[in-house]
Amino acid sequence: MSVPDTTSSSSTAQPMISLRNLTKRYMIRGASEVVALEKVNLDVNAGAIHGIVGQSGAGKSTLIRCLTALERPTEGEVHVAGTNLARLRHNALRKERRKIGMVFQSANLLDARTAAQNIAYPLQIAGKGKKERLERAHELLDLVGLGGRGDSYPAQLSGGQRQRVGIARALADQPRVVLCDEPTSALDADSTRQILRLLERIRDEMGVTIVIITHEMSVVREICDSATLLENGRVIETGTIEQIVSDPNSKLARELVPMPSLSEIEIPNGTAVVNVMFTSRPGIPTGATVLSLASRMGADVAAGTFETLANIQVGRLALTVPKYHVDQIVSTLEQNDIHTEVLR
Repeated sequence: MSVPDTTSSSSTAQPMISLRNLTKRYMIRGASEVVALEKVNLDVNAGAIHGIVGQSGAGKSTLIRCLTALERPTEGEVHVAGTNLARLRHNALRKERRKIGMVFQSANLLDARTAAQNIAYPLQIAGKGKKERLERAHELLDLVGLGGRGDSYPAQLSGGQRQRVGIARALADQPRVVLCDEPTSALDADSTRQILRLLERIRDEMGVTIVIITHEMSVVREICDSATLLENGRVIETGTIEQIVSDPNSKLARELVPMPSLSEIEIPNGTAVVNVMFTSRPGIPTGATVLSLASRMGADVAAGTFETLANIQVGRLALTVPKYHVDQIVSTLEQNDIHTEVLR
């Protein structure tokens, strides 16, 4: 999948986050140089939920530190809400940072403060009065479903509840952007679903832009409008979920919805496996077309999966096909804009 200059949005939308040629290098022991990010270009629309994915060492942590201006880029620009953070210093930078809320992997709450006091802490730093701080804290506790738990200390809360407090704290100063660094990796499956639904509701009700740094493809499938794949500090792919899953050559699409494992397929003698990848939008019965074509041509569905992402049905099928029919069925499927790969 190609990497466009303007990535996760339409050309008419105003990006809330815009990175241009973002590069970050570190010197190790004054001699060798490590490139953590190299010429990263990325746009995230206002009001989007954007996932940034990649394995350990891909550059995700460095990217989020540059977005919060905790790290200054070696080269390039970091625009958040129209301001280039890379050019700011001191008071001006602190003011702009207030537009960004941060949700950490393990909540990072202050153990000696109650839930309400943790939420109010950013407002205390900002110089707000005690009454205003506590009113805002209890308002946010209600928003995240913890009304009545303001006097509880972190040790008295479950992992999911602590993360809810962390999300409320990130919203305390009414940011325009919320950055989430692996927000569900320490949670069980049920708590993860609840936190993702909460983030989605916060985006819908408050209009904030949310960026989720994650290595979990399930998070991207569940909640993201758009996504970026980082590898070795470079953007490999980026786009809306619709753009990504509609590209049969997309590495990220294959990770979001993988093909069935061949180890689980029984392959009779004289047959080949044809992997089939397709997407269908509402009103276009691509899945039914594939199954109908396969049946008429003597192919069997050995394994498969269907998922709906961004209102698009994504299909992955492994067909067992008589070897003498392979070329014919592949030609027919390709004529119907259905991507195939033959594993002979």
